[in-house]
Amino acid sequence: MKKRTLPTLFAACAVLALAWTALLSGPALADALHTSVPGGRVHLDGAPKVGQPVKVVFDLNGYRFPAGAYTAVNLEFPNRPEGDKPKVRPGYPETTVTFAVPGEYTVIILLNEVSKSSCGGVKAKPLIDAVLDLHVTP
Repeated sequence: MKKRTLPTLFAACAVLALAWTALLSGPALADALHTSVPGGRVHLDGAPKVGQPVKVVFDLNGYRFPAGAYTAVNLEFPNRPEGDKPKVRPGYPETTVTFAVPGEYTVIILLNEVSKSSCGGVKAKPLIDAVLDLHVTP
């Protein structure tokens, strides 16, 4: 096994730091996206900042909901800083999120089409299932 020199390790760390900075400065797009709608996507409109509402925007590429169907939007935060949970106002085509604490967040975004039959019961069709890693600034 070849030994690595200290300058090589420092250079590797510098490259990783530059790559991380470039990723954080771009628009927040879903890191992992599963959709049953061809061309469907989700993104943030605005920079995630404490106290400032940011929009989660769903684009279903012209998909039309069947008569009587409606949407259900759920946001989960499996990884987040200690403190108050983000406030979520669910909606379609835009959901609004307001963060109370700065730090690193993982957001799971779920958009489902919900319909009921005349005999009772509910059917849910997943439209978008996305994971977004965010850095929320103070």
